[in-house]
Amino acid sequence: MPRKFSITSNKPLFFNWGWLFAISLAFHLSHNATAENWIQKADMPIPRLFFSVSVINNQLYTIGGMLAEPVDFVDAYDPDEDKWVQKASLPAARAGVVTCVADGKLYAIGGWSGQSPALGSVEEYDPVTDTWTQKADMPTPRSFFTGTAVDGKIYAIGGVAQNVGPILPTVEEYDPVTDTWTQKADMPTPISGMAAASIDGKIYLIGGTPAVQGPVLETVQEYDPATDTWTQKADMPTPRTALAVGVVAGRIYAIGGTASVQGPGLTNVEIYDPDSDTWTETVEMPTGRVFLGVGTIANKIYAVGGVAEGLGPAILPTVEQFTPSGLSVAVLDRFLTIWGEIKKTN
Repeated sequence: MPRKFSITSNKPLFFNWGWLFAISLAFHLSHNATAENWIQKADMPIPRLFFSVSVINNQLYTIGGMLAEPVDFVDAYDPDEDKWVQKASLPAARAGVVTCVADGKLYAIGGWSGQSPALGSVEEYDPVTDTWTQKADMPTPRSFFTGTAVDGKIYAIGGVAQNVGPILPTVEEYDPVTDTWTQKADMPTPISGMAAASIDGKIYLIGGTPAVQGPVLETVQEYDPATDTWTQKADMPTPRTALAVGVVAGRIYAIGGTASVQGPGLTNVEIYDPDSDTWTETVEMPTGRVFLGVGTIANKIYAVGGVAEGLGPAILPTVEQFTPSGLSVAVLDRFLTIWGEIKKTN
């Protein structure tokens, strides 16, 4: 026997249709939110290769890099204004430089001046005064390495002493408080072109290549500064080098890069969860890119610059913002606005 039901309400029937409309709208928006997750932003003022990205005081800095030769450019992006502002130049032009932030200061480390060997120089940037100060040199001069900060200390990992290799396994720790460097345990496998991120006191090295000619790796290596030890973790689904990573809510987002040396830029984005040691996929980046930079501000990821393939020919100024959530802020705002109008009619 068919089930019977009735609706009893002291409000007009439109109120019930309003609820139905709101639920339908929420469902519709949630299934169309992916297109909202990537948003085009103001282009880099001077697109270039081999620059570094760091975030400090909710502004994204692009530092150094290379055009026909290494440059000393420093620019800051304000996401609230969607504008770029020129900042004090590096004391010396450098490509393949690594920058990290510790205790409110930014540190530019190593790099390549256009002549071999690589540099070991370190400079500290104060965003309040927009000035640079010389610090103790890194013991192992190198470029095209990676680095990240953990508990106020900076870790310089891998890289090359000459412009084309060999690739170094070297790990060195910098303490900004004492302005000193300490040797740490080498990487198990020397790699270049990888990206690094730190979560909960540990460092994760993702992707890269063990040699200039390849192969491109999908490996993930975890370094624990507390024990000075390395541990192999679950492989990334897509091998990639010359990638960048961002961290949101304790997860690492692997973005861009290429799956083959001098191959096309990747658009797929993969998420690593250190707690479960697993990978998942998310919304693709609109513009596939190699040698891009990434920074995270207010739980939004900014993918900056790069090239479409290998080392060129066109250097991209593109900046795209990613909101890693089911509903983007824009979609949620639209829903709340429409729902507010529904409530007013009742």
